[in-house]
Amino acid sequence: MRNTLHYGDCLNVMKEMPNSCVDLIYLDPPFNSKSDYNIFFPNTENISGAPLAQIIAFHDTWVWDEKAMERVERIKNAVAHPARKAIVGMETMLGQTGALAYLSYMAERLPEMKRLLKLTGSIYLHCDPTMSHYLKVIMDSIFGHGNYRNEIIWKRKQEKHNLASKRLGAMHDTILWYAHPSHQYQKIYQSYDDEYVKKHYKYRDERGRYATFPCTNERGGNKKYEFMGIMRAWRFSLENMERLHRENRLTQASPKSPFRYKKYLREAKGVPLDDLWLDIKATRENESLGYPTQKPAALLKRIIQASCPKDGIVLDPFCGCGTTIEAAHKLNRAWVGIDISPFAIDLIEKRRMKSIPVKVRGVPQDLPGARKLARENPFDFEKWAICRISGMIPNAKQVGDRGIDGRGILLNEPNEHDSKMVLAQIKGGKFNRSQLRDFFHVMERENAAMGIYITLDPITSSDARAEAMSSGNISVGTFQYPRVQLWSIRDYFGDKMPNMPPLADPYTGKAMQASLSF
Repeated sequence: MRNTLHYGDCLNVMKEMPNSCVDLIYLDPPFNSKSDYNIFFPNTENISGAPLAQIIAFHDTWVWDEKAMERVERIKNAVAHPARKAIVGMETMLGQTGALAYLSYMAERLPEMKRLLKLTGSIYLHCDPTMSHYLKVIMDSIFGHGNYRNEIIWKRKQEKHNLASKRLGAMHDTILWYAHPSHQYQKIYQSYDDEYVKKHYKYRDERGRYATFPCTNERGGNKKYEFMGIMRAWRFSLENMERLHRENRLTQASPKSPFRYKKYLREAKGVPLDDLWLDIKATRENESLGYPTQKPAALLKRIIQASCPKDGIVLDPFCGCGTTIEAAHKLNRAWVGIDISPFAIDLIEKRRMKSIPVKVRGVPQDLPGARKLARENPFDFEKWAICRISGMIPNAKQVGDRGIDGRGILLNEPNEHDSKMVLAQIKGGKFNRSQLRDFFHVMERENAAMGIYITLDPITSSDARAEAMSSGNISVGTFQYPRVQLWSIRDYFGDKMPNMPPLADPYTGKAMQASLSF
């Protein structure tokens, strides 16, 4: 289980995991923001400026449909379901809406997370103000109101210019933290700001800057005793007062005034962390993978350091591009990641964790697995198949895509062609020669330099292969390549790749790294 990526619905994956097996759960699920989140890739614009290369990372628009209706009915009929009353109440208040569809989806998965969490563990649910208040009701129902710890406000934007015209600028996310009273928590401290240091640590000696604090404790019930000729109720024992005196850590404003002790700045831990996080900026450019809802590594490191012991396990059931996983690995914690997108799993395995051995479950590892994915989820199969070719990315649209399933950009322009665009089309069923001919028309319409026609099994038709060869070659530098290539997933598992010139890295537009291969 440890250090494993799982492709699939987190509900199904979690059901196969044992009870009380993880120390920390962090989840950043869809927020019901009523948006589709796309990944845009640089250097792939046409002359109108419209992005040519993008992929829908996930849909965050929830609708009331048959699946939602069945899900709500299941929860309502389950008398022991911890969120049953909450869902019944929300149906009365919200009606049969997209919001209820989303909340019932979360209510179905959160009990499994509670089952997996150790008694000493914590769960952090990352959301935004769109649904945070409803989610808190569901979390109270499942994890218990008494186990609510904090509503953390993370200021994700640091903009000085508010562009909102008819409301206040939306600058923060919400993180709901729940944990049993016996949970493990490592207190986090933040550095003092300069003004605080100047005001309180204003004295200096040979040991450095220090502040002074009273040694007396008149209201604390301490017994009085005489020290250095002064009778007071001291904060410390006589033994400790004598030790502080020997260490030159006591000071007086005058010979008869009570002693104060010195606290040096270098010994101060800082300000204990509170629930208002203003110091962590959004994902920086140097760590960005282009994933639309990617969170900064510093945010996850803070949560892991606070709530996961050094020998603990971190679970992210909506792991996206894998920030939680990488942060856990760098902090020497074990981890488990789950995502419903094979593209996200590839992104983690081949890009973010490319130098680290990673176990992957659920993504095809052989031809029968690919056939199963193509049969059960054709759209996910398309995304997965496109990403087998380094530098190619799936198309944003998978319905009404005008015959384009994937795109790539040649690093260098062909000698005899004014385009660097590479197109791909994928067919998971039986080969149809007319569909291949349609792909030729798509290439001409889009003025593509190259095309890759991808099937599950190799195309054996000699006429189809001859037709592909009749499209001729392109040359890049001194090398020639077939303009249209027929390639199969069987070829992929046989370590046979298309004969292609170098493609640009879809994330940077620069040359592909040798180790970067999807």
